[in-house]
Amino acid sequence: MSIPSGVQIQDECISAVNELRSRRDADKPRYVIYKISDNGQSVVVDETSSDKNYEAFLNKLASATDDKGKPAPRYAAYDVEYDLGEEGKR
Repeated sequence: MSIPSGVQIQDECISAVNELRSRRDADKPRYVIYKISDNGQSVVVDETSSDKNYEAFLNKLASATDDKGKPAPRYAAYDVEYDLGEEGKR
C-alpha cells in the first residue's frame, strides 16, 4: 500500500523534462536536476544544462547541498545519446 508523501510536483518540472525529451537541436537540455523545495512542500527544478560532460553532471549531483550547506538529495533526468552504428545516433 502506498502512502502519499504530500510533496507536489511543480509544473516547471514537467515542462523541463518534456523539453529534454522533445527538443533535438544543438542547444537542447542534456539534463534536468530536481530537488525538494526549501520549505519541503514541492519538487522544483534545481538546474538544467546542455553540457554534454557526464562527469560534470555527476559532480553536481554529488556536491548538492541544502540552504544550510548540508548534503541534500537530488533527482535527475539525463538524456543519454547512444550510437546504433549504421542506424545513427539516438
